[in-house]
Amino acid sequence: MIRPTRFAHDGESAETNKFMNVPSDSATKVQSQAQKEFDTLVSGLKQAGVSVLVFEDDLGLPDSVFPNNWVSYHEFKSVKSNPLLVTYPMLAEARRRERRVEVLDAITRFTHSTLDHIDLSQLENDGEFLEGTGSLVLDRINGIAYACLSGRTTDQALDAWADETGYSVVRFHAADGEGNPIYHTNVIMSIGNKLSVACLSSIVDPDEYDIVEASLRQSGREIMAITLDQVSHFCGNILELKNSKGEPVFAMSKAAWEHFTPAQQDRLSSLGQVVAIPIPTIEYVAGGSVRCMIAELGTGG
Repeated sequence: MIRPTRFAHDGESAETNKFMNVPSDSATKVQSQAQKEFDTLVSGLKQAGVSVLVFEDDLGLPDSVFPNNWVSYHEFKSVKSNPLLVTYPMLAEARRRERRVEVLDAITRFTHSTLDHIDLSQLENDGEFLEGTGSLVLDRINGIAYACLSGRTTDQALDAWADETGYSVVRFHAADGEGNPIYHTNVIMSIGNKLSVACLSSIVDPDEYDIVEASLRQSGREIMAITLDQVSHFCGNILELKNSKGEPVFAMSKAAWEHFTPAQQDRLSSLGQVVAIPIPTIEYVAGGSVRCMIAELGTGG
């Protein structure tokens, strides 16, 4: 996780993210609020027993709080190979500065592993983009990646990533209630060990809808359907983690938790510990939530 030092509204990113809003508060207040929200989330995760590796943003970039867009970690138990770090091509030029070699080196030390590194960032030169586990929602158990195509998630970049990782890709198109393309897959879908939270109603093509639904069901997971209104409150932007005891922990914002129905809350609570932290400034200004703030370093593909 990256602690923000100059969190702010990013006009370039806002061109493709309709969840972002211009704040009315001063830049100083927005930064202070975002930092407090970040620290509270880190504290909540640690209290739940989740190990957290925190870096300070020493470049002062507006969206640095979302590291999952530029790096992902993969550990393949079925083959004899080193764990893998992938770095990604990102649409907004300012965000490309978030990729930091010292972070990759620290991940190597933190995981006590020899890591292979695949750098796909050169695809930016060809206008091809893939923004990490924002673009990709991973079924790590079955080696399937779900990807909502958009200006930030392009076919050729997906193909290049799949060739390198061996994942199969289920690609589709999705839109919000006003017909705007969904900018990242992880705002409408989350895949955990036993449960998939998904807004299938956002998928605009009936054939793609059927393909995505069938794939999720074939994985053996229960599907928790969420609405477009719940998507707007980041119910899709949650992440199942494991604590030091190997127990499931569902990380999400307080807004997301409060917009799940009571029955959905009961189901999530039955499957693991829920960590729901208020991050209203980060959500309102940057258009992303808790899942986007975490680049998970876990086992599985």
